Amino acid sequence: MSEEELIRCARLGDRDAFAGLVSAHEKKLLALCWNMLGDREEARDAAQDALLQAFLNLGRFDAGRSFVRWLLGIGAKRCLDRLRKKRTFLRYFQGHANEWLGGAAPGPEAVAAGEDAGRLLQRLPARERAAISLAVFEGFNAREIAAALGCSESTARVHLFNARVKLKKEVADEM
Repeated sequence: MSEEELIRCARLGDRDAFAGLVSAHEKKLLALCWNMLGDREEARDAAQDALLQAFLNLGRFDAGRSFVRWLLGIGAKRCLDRLRKKRTFLRYFQGHANEWLGGAAPGPEAVAAGEDAGRLLQRLPARERAAISLAVFEGFNAREIAAALGCSESTARVHLFNARVKLKKEVADEM
């Protein structure tokens, strides 16, 4: 069955069709949640919350949009909720420094360990961490980040810009 058919059937209450959608996109959703939360169990819980919200709101899904991007947007919002509630911080991957700093920063050797990268990211507000995760790991553009975070496109660009500036400064200070 095509994704469009699965969506149509799932909208009519077919749980097997929704299970097909879940199996097609669950890994991406879990990866996003893990990148944002830094904890496997928290990521699983957030992904489950996102899947439940997607199922309950499937009638609101715009068939002209990408289902996976819609689902990842819901996942990002669930993660932001969890970050706000628990005030937990994202652990980050040491090897991605060049990517999330826009290619202008020194390589991963500038960050002594994964904990250092996580410490740098802890200093970012949750929305900036979410924006950088969506941009780097999911390839979202500013319009898609805006939709996922529920803000304007210009605000999404500001979140990305601010995150990159702060991270570049922190990396430079570490050297």
